[in-house]
Amino acid sequence: MTCPRCGRPQPPPDSPGAPRAGATRYCVHCGRVLAGVRWVALPPDAMRPREPRRPRRPYAGPPRYRATPRWSLRTWMPAPEPGDDGPLALPPAREPEDALRRTAGLLVRLATVTAALAGVAALAEFWRYGLLVASRSAALSSGPLAFSDALVTLVGLLAPVMALATGAQFLLWLHRARGLAATISGTRPARRTWAVVLGSVLPGPNLTVPGAALAEVEHAASGEPAAARPRPSTPVRRWWIAWDASVVLGVLAVLRGLGESTQALADAVLLHAVADVAAAVAAVATVLVVAHLTELLAPELRPAGREAVVGVSGPASAPDASAEDGVAAGGGGSGGVVAEVG
Repeated sequence: MTCPRCGRPQPPPDSPGAPRAGATRYCVHCGRVLAGVRWVALPPDAMRPREPRRPRRPYAGPPRYRATPRWSLRTWMPAPEPGDDGPLALPPAREPEDALRRTAGLLVRLATVTAALAGVAALAEFWRYGLLVASRSAALSSGPLAFSDALVTLVGLLAPVMALATGAQFLLWLHRARGLAATISGTRPARRTWAVVLGSVLPGPNLTVPGAALAEVEHAASGEPAAARPRPSTPVRRWWIAWDASVVLGVLAVLRGLGESTQALADAVLLHAVADVAAAVAAVATVLVVAHLTELLAPELRPAGREAVVGVSGPASAPDASAEDGVAAGGGGSGGVVAEVG
């Protein structure tokens, strides 16, 4: 063995002065540890022959079949055999009234959250306008300005998202309400569903189409003659006015915000605040009109009341067997009057 440091050969193991067998060997010349293993670096998979690389064939287009394939991506299982009790019962179909009430419940919750966010947005815009007025005569600290910007930005993102969700749920509720009203009155809606949806989204027609659809639903659900002209009630008229005011003020606020002057920006802040107030009022009006029309189309039966004594006829007499029986049955020896109250 040759020392890797000094390059001198080592004496054989059986020679005098050589280390014993099994002990750590050192170079007799420089004292370096002599390793018994020699490390040889080889590239990966150098000892294993590589498989010949198959050449890629050119793309020949999508696969073609002479007949319709009988396989699919999903494993279709056969229907289970009916047991001793017969086949499984199908789930009951949801009634249109129940579906309308469920949709109205979710719509009321969304509209309530939208009204709250619009109210907070209005307060944030009014506060910003107050800061603008105060900055005309004195410099403002950075704390209120940063908090105002953060609040306006946060609520300005959440309120439109909730308003869009409320609008989508309102269109779904209106679609189901129109169908149920047509079933009750034995007529068909005056407008197609796509016409109502398109008219509720496009600027201009959205000032008249949703309110007219609500008036038609109320007219059909009230049992009025089909040939008579619909006359909207107070909840529908209030919603119609609040909706038109919110749309007009929102458009004015956006258009005024496109100006580049300082006065235009200040006017845009004030118009945004007023538009947020109108949006909150419209959301509250939505809650009221949805509750009104849902109760008209699908009234929910109230639970039965409980029995209670509401009056007595005279003084009590001496107890006897029949009186005891009457008391045990829930009446009384004095001839009480029992009524059912809610």
